[in-house]
Amino acid sequence: MPSPLLLNLIGPSVALALVARQVFRRHEVYSLRAQILLLFVPPGVVALHATRLPSSIWTFFEAFWLSLAIYVAALLIATVVYRLSPWHPLATYPGPALRKVSELVSAYYVATGRKGTHLRTLHEQYGDIVRIGPNTLSIVDTSLMPHLWNHSILNHFLANIGIKMSYKNVTMMGIRDPEEHARRRRPWNRGLSQAAVKEYEQPLMARVLLLIRRLEEQKGEVNLAKWTSMFSMDFTCDMAFGGGTELLRDGEHTNPFNTLQKGMVLASVLAQVPWLGVCLGHIPGSGRPLRALHTASRSFAARRLKRGATTRDLFHYLNNEDLQDVPPPPQERLIGDAILAVVAGADTTSNTMVSMFYCLLANPAAYAALQAEVDKFYPPGDNPYDTKHYQEMHYLNAVINETIRLYHPTSTGGQRQVPSSGPPLVVGSVVIPPGTIFFMPMSTLHRDPRNFSYPSAFWPERWLIASGHISVDSKEARAPGPLTKDQFVHNDTAFITFGLGPLACVGKALANLQMRMFVCALLQKFEFQLRNGWDPKAYDDSIREYVNLTTPELPVYLRARW
Repeated sequence: MPSPLLLNLIGPSVALALVARQVFRRHEVYSLRAQILLLFVPPGVVALHATRLPSSIWTFFEAFWLSLAIYVAALLIATVVYRLSPWHPLATYPGPALRKVSELVSAYYVATGRKGTHLRTLHEQYGDIVRIGPNTLSIVDTSLMPHLWNHSILNHFLANIGIKMSYKNVTMMGIRDPEEHARRRRPWNRGLSQAAVKEYEQPLMARVLLLIRRLEEQKGEVNLAKWTSMFSMDFTCDMAFGGGTELLRDGEHTNPFNTLQKGMVLASVLAQVPWLGVCLGHIPGSGRPLRALHTASRSFAARRLKRGATTRDLFHYLNNEDLQDVPPPPQERLIGDAILAVVAGADTTSNTMVSMFYCLLANPAAYAALQAEVDKFYPPGDNPYDTKHYQEMHYLNAVINETIRLYHPTSTGGQRQVPSSGPPLVVGSVVIPPGTIFFMPMSTLHRDPRNFSYPSAFWPERWLIASGHISVDSKEARAPGPLTKDQFVHNDTAFITFGLGPLACVGKALANLQMRMFVCALLQKFEFQLRNGWDPKAYDDSIREYVNLTTPELPVYLRARW
């Protein structure tokens, strides 16, 4: 039979748990202090009331721990029941029960690096709109895209606060307020405009030339992924800070951002459960990779500010050095911008270029076609760093598009949130309640047969067919299988390369320039071949999807063509 003390604790503990449940449901509690207060104060009050100034402190602690156990159990049960109940705003949307209950399931799949693959499986099982979290929807219905990505209707971008392990000093990518986001984006727009990107051509050319010299020095097998990563980091630091790394010269062990990959794994997990990030931020050593990334970024920003502008680098614009009578932003903001420049600039482009060479080497016909186009516009001895022909190189641009379609650098896409204080978002028969987080997983959209014929095949010619440069029944089409004009499927709406609208990636022009110059210069100079006996399937099997796509090694042999 339950003790009188236990009976006195059950009612008040359960009642306060239900009250706390409403607080957690209505408010995103990112403050560690608030989390502690909501977790421990109610059981303490109940225990104090039940023991009535106990003669023994142990009686109070016994009551406190009993009340805490009842309180937490009631809180968990109430949460699970509500999230699975027909009264939940997302109750009509299908999805696995465990995912409806907790974001920890999403965090698990993110930690494995297989979130994109798992989402494709869920959509095959449950349909175009799947509930993958208590308040999260994954959507692959392309007819909804113009409405879901309309900034005038939906103006809040989900802040992945867990990435920072803090709810302060959120970077531009995590700002919810549209006006503040627009203000923070202005220096980025200036620093990555067409005019600014033109100024980055010289440092980019210098880095490609150095990469070619270093590759010429190599004997035997070369890990192209490693060299591409070092090249990309060196150029990103040149572009963003006016210099700072010499990985191509000194080796990857000198990379001050060598914790970037570990940091991205942790950041990806914490983005699913932001409250956990806030808690871990107060545990010594728990966020070491992210803190190391922050420290390196702070050092780069401080050295750049102390040195001043020697070239018109990105920091020239981020620090408002191009504007008269405009004060510089706070240093913490510049540190956040430094992190964003490295994460968004180095990794994404590098991984795309590695995947591009993998796709070409695994598909000899495509490799030969692109080699022929490079030789046409930039024959051996000509200047591949002159950008005048890049726009005319239709097959090169098709290869870039096809690589991004299959291996998008941010495969699960950016998240948005319907404002909690407004009406639901209604698109036809689809109703997305206030406070709902949603996104459109790019890897699922890009590999959906309703959007692209032979969606799993690397087939650059699909882009030439869609643009009218060749016909589907022509010899140049090289379709992966039987296909007529009526059967050809190509949904441009489903192809999201750099995002849409005011929240689209501001670095599109720079990324395209970097990829085009890199490919043209390397294919003009070298002949590449995959290592004998290496299974190309190992590449796909080893890819992982965190904040950015991460690529494995790419072992190749290369030979100078001239």
